[in-house]
Amino acid sequence: MMKWNKLLLITASMGLLAACADEGADEEVTDDTEEVAEDTEETSEESDATTGATQSVIGSADDLEEAMSANGGWIVIFEGDVETDQELVLEEGPTNDGEVVRKLALYTQDDDRNILEQFTLTAPSVTIESENSRIQGGTVAGDVYVNANNFSMPDGTVDGDLIFGSEEYQESADLEEGEVTGEVRVEGGEEGEESADATTGATQSVVAGSDDLQEALSANGGWIVIFEGDVESDEELVLEGGVEDNDGEIARKLALYTQDADRNVTEQYTLTAPMLTIQSENARIQNGTFAGDVRVEANNFQLPGGTIDGDLIFASEEYQESAQLDEGEVTGETRVEE
Repeated sequence: MMKWNKLLLITASMGLLAACADEGADEEVTDDTEEVAEDTEETSEESDATTGATQSVIGSADDLEEAMSANGGWIVIFEGDVETDQELVLEEGPTNDGEVVRKLALYTQDDDRNILEQFTLTAPSVTIESENSRIQGGTVAGDVYVNANNFSMPDGTVDGDLIFGSEEYQESADLEEGEVTGEVRVEGGEEGEESADATTGATQSVVAGSDDLQEALSANGGWIVIFEGDVESDEELVLEGGVEDNDGEIARKLALYTQDADRNVTEQYTLTAPMLTIQSENARIQNGTFAGDVRVEANNFQLPGGTIDGDLIFASEEYQESAQLDEGEVTGETRVEE
C-alpha cells in the first residue's frame, strides 16, 4: 500500500511540473506575439508601403503603365529618375485604409521620414483620374491634367502647366506645399456643361516639335492635338479618322493655341507643311494657322478662328457643302478636286 501511495505521489508531481512548464511556454509565446504586433504597428506608421500589395516600385519606364493603372499599388515608389515619351494616366482604383487614393512617391526617406533623395518623372503629360492623389517629394517634368477632387503636392513640383478639368477640381486641390513652374488654369466647365477639350491623357496628344506629328495625327493619336508652339515639317501630313472625342463621336481637332482659365485665347501658333489631308469627319483647325494647302476628304470640316494660308481643296461637293468656314479664313483658293 505504501508503494502504491508513493507511485501516486510521483505521478501527481510530474503532472504538476508539466502544467507549470506549459504555462511558462504560453506566457513566452504571448510576450513574443505582443512584441511582433508592436513592431508591425510601428512599421505601419512609419512606412507608406507596408506590403507588396499596396505599392508598386518603378525601376524604369517599362514599369510605369502597370504601376499607374488601376491594378497598381496605391503608392507608386520611384527608385531614380525616369523618362518616357508616353502620355501617362494615374488611374483610380487602389485604396489605402479603404479610401481611394494614389501617390507618386518621387523620393527616398530615412527612419525619421526626412527626405533624402528626390527624383524626376519626365513625360509629355500626366493625367490624374483618382481622387486624393498627390505628387510628393519630387518633380513631374511635363504638363499635369487633374480630373478628380483633392489633388495635392506636398513637397512636389510640376515643371510644366497644371490644368484642371473643372473649377470644382481646382477648388478642392491643395497646392500650398508644392510648386508649379508653368501656368495653373482650368480647361472645362461645371458639371453638366461642355467638358474640357483634353480631359484625359488618352484623348489628347501634345506636339512640341515635328517629331511628334506623325503619331499625334495618326489614328493612334488623341482626338485633340495640342500644339505648344510653332511647328514646321517638310512632309505632307494626314489627319486620320477613327478617333472618338470625349462624347464618343468621331472627331479630330488641331488646337493651335493656348487659353486662360476663362477659355480666352492667349497665344496662337502656326503649323507649316506642304499639304495637310483631312480624313476624319468633324475635323477642325482651331485658333491658329496652317501654312500650306489643305485637302478635305470627309464631312463636316470646320475652321473656328483658324486660318489656312494656302488653298482649301475638297475631294467632293458633298464635303464642301457640309463644311463650316464662316469663322475662319482661307488666303488662297477654295475649290473642289475629285
